[in-house]
Amino acid sequence: MFGSYGEDMQAWWGAAQAGLSHEFENLGDGYGFLIEGAQYTTGITGSATPWLGGEQHKELMARFKYGAVFIMLLRDHGHGRVVIDATGEPAPFYSIEDPLDLKNVRIAIDKLTRLHEAAGAQEIMSLASRPPQWRRGDNLERFIERAQRVPQRAGGQKLFSAHQLGTARMGTDPGTSVANPHGELHDVKGVWIGDGSAFPTSSGTNPMVTIMALARRTAFAIADAAGKPVSDKQTTGVA
Repeated sequence: MFGSYGEDMQAWWGAAQAGLSHEFENLGDGYGFLIEGAQYTTGITGSATPWLGGEQHKELMARFKYGAVFIMLLRDHGHGRVVIDATGEPAPFYSIEDPLDLKNVRIAIDKLTRLHEAAGAQEIMSLASRPPQWRRGDNLERFIERAQRVPQRAGGQKLFSAHQLGTARMGTDPGTSVANPHGELHDVKGVWIGDGSAFPTSSGTNPMVTIMALARRTAFAIADAAGKPVSDKQTTGVA
């Protein structure tokens, strides 16, 4: 959800995701969302801003420095899929269809909107193909209802991910996992996975530290399988 505040917010400056709220991280069974204040620049804004025509897009981009974005980082209960296309290349597909995920997204839209309004935003916009917009003085409840009705898929709400997880997940059952719990492929011995694709479920948070720990753990497993000792120093930077 994008808020316009009427002054230069310098969203390009400082640490990314410096503001974080855990209040809604567990809305049931460990699933929910984090709220983050996101850093952004013109490239991201240009691709995320809904295209309704050249003049309208130019006008929005001319005002983007007044804007700030709150994002919700959802811990997915559902999943996407990866298939092989006609050229033999992997093709990913993802839309939010899981009932719990849809419920949590609607809650997030409500909370992010109210956060912008309380922070003093003069305008609030949903990043969607046909964006509902709110201006101070408009009915906030009606805007939230409209924003919640935007479909969570292509042609609807803009979805972003920097943390694709679990495309080759670990597990004990070859029917539901690609690698064993230490990262070695079930079907091809001697091939190991130690990155975010090995996650058995979504982590629900920025996964860098977890990936580093997973890579270190996998490195020790590889060394054990080869019968060679390995030190922490030798695994530094494996992630």
